[in-house]
Amino acid sequence: MHIFEYQAKELMRESGIPVPRGLLATTESRAVEAAGELGEGPWVVKAQVHAGGRAQGYFLNDRHVCGVVFAKTALEVGSAARSMLGSVLVTPQTAAQGEQVHSVYIESAVKTPVQLFLAMLVDGESGQIACLASARGGEEIETAVREDPHLLIKTSLGSGEPVLAQSLDFMGSQLGLNDEAKAALGQLINRLHALFIEKDLSLIEINPLGVRENGSVIALDARITADDNALYRQSRLAALGVRSEIGSVERIAAQNGFNFVRLDGDVGTFSSGAGLAMATVDALTHIGARPANFLDIPPVLEVSRVKQAFLLLLSDERVRCLFVNVFGAGIMRCDTIADGLLLAHLEKPITIPVVMRLAGTNAELAASRLERSGLPVELVPDLAAGASRIAELQSNPVESGATSGGWRRLLKSLAGSKGVGAS
Repeated sequence: MHIFEYQAKELMRESGIPVPRGLLATTESRAVEAAGELGEGPWVVKAQVHAGGRAQGYFLNDRHVCGVVFAKTALEVGSAARSMLGSVLVTPQTAAQGEQVHSVYIESAVKTPVQLFLAMLVDGESGQIACLASARGGEEIETAVREDPHLLIKTSLGSGEPVLAQSLDFMGSQLGLNDEAKAALGQLINRLHALFIEKDLSLIEINPLGVRENGSVIALDARITADDNALYRQSRLAALGVRSEIGSVERIAAQNGFNFVRLDGDVGTFSSGAGLAMATVDALTHIGARPANFLDIPPVLEVSRVKQAFLLLLSDERVRCLFVNVFGAGIMRCDTIADGLLLAHLEKPITIPVVMRLAGTNAELAASRLERSGLPVELVPDLAAGASRIAELQSNPVESGATSGGWRRLLKSLAGSKGVGAS
């Protein structure tokens, strides 16, 4: 479960983690008042959405405005708030339809000579908490790390408290910090670590983490994700989620009853059953393709839910081709899958190659309907043939195109990788 930046910073503030002063506003007039209450400018006006990359985003009604605006006067604060509130923000980490902004967070701007990147998440291999850090904080960190993963320093924090002093000293040295800054960073990581465990979190990301001239640190931005499976014992966080807007692709999927995880590639995947979905992702990875997602739709009778799953995939501008791998059995029928794709096409015309393996209940009926539709659908007999065909499409730059990464999934993959920094 994602929470907004202002909520994340309130949790950090309560845990003794330094954050800038800030106030929430839901109207232009309140934004101007907030700026006055915070004192002299400059200020930062931040759109509150459940996605990162706001500074690289744009609003559908005004592409010249991004989700983070620096303002020198109160009038500029009001103007930025007016542009954001009620508008839809699209960022590299939202679905193509973006997220509507219902509130903005006004902060006193803080200048720091050094900006770092810091994240804390669960290592998929060891099951322990890992910390990722980089001396390249700020807007370009995603591109920089994608090109050179070794810019990230990985340190295992374990599950005990406090974090080992040797681990903290190593990280501070690798980041090029002086003794004062290393001490401040160590204290910050210990407090974040305690917060991570206490609140059953799955991700904390601070980008940028500012380092002042005196060596003190301050979280200039904050993203927090809580573990959905632990919300039963985190009533306060669960209440925040109830008041949250459903906007991210994962939340859209959950609302429609299927499992979706955004990955780092350009091949969309669609399967029914978690085991088959994992096998599909593995097969594509094995032949050198890069899956854009993991999608598992449970056995359903409703064509409308299948249609929504396809629309979610087709709305992802990174996807250059789509691989559908379904074995129809029991409730799930292959013609339901075919009908869902045809209905999705009526709302969002399919312009990318679709490779489809359908086996089991009503497979022949589904194939007949698809062949008559005229859609760019190529039927294959099995998983291996489908993966091979995807590889051929990937080798054709006209058909396969370029790709951009999923930042949060990149972090998780790096957290579980070996040979990146210390472990």
